[in-house]
Amino acid sequence: MILERAEISVDPQRADEVVELLRSKGLELAASYTGCLSFKALRCVEYPDRIMFLAEWESIEAHHLSRHEPAHIEFRELLLPFATGAQETVHFAQI
Repeated sequence: MILERAEISVDPQRADEVVELLRSKGLELAASYTGCLSFKALRCVEYPDRIMFLAEWESIEAHHLSRHEPAHIEFRELLLPFATGAQETVHFAQI
């Protein structure tokens, strides 16, 4: 199992809109990724314009393969207009 951590910053004026978009459509898209065991979106308490994604994958290869699936592409296109920045996406293996 691999845990992926990704974080984006969004337009502060539209952060609530992003949260609603994730709830109404984005989380369902992410749940359909092949090889994804779980997916969570979390909003930062101190900086409400930051959204972190935690995804558990069967393997790093499964994650890389899913990036070309229509649901994954749609998820990125859904959020891209709101994004103002991103942290490096990293992956962790269980010890």
